[in-house]
Amino acid sequence: PPDVLSERELEVLKLMAKGDANKEIASQLNITDSTVKTHISNIFQKLNAKDRTEAVIQSIKRGIIKI
Repeated sequence: PPDVLSERELEVLKLMAKGDANKEIASQLNITDSTVKTHISNIFQKLNAKDRTEAVIQSIKRGIIKI
């Protein structure tokens, strides 16, 4: 379900789906690169994904995000 991710993780995921790099995500959300990496790691774990592409695909399939 969409509520499996925190609001911030969802924001990071949407920016990942747009193709933004970690530095771009950090800049847009006013957080550090390290915090972005932590959020991405949490996203991978929660979606059981191995990489960014798989995380985005899983989130689309589950209806968490739309593109």
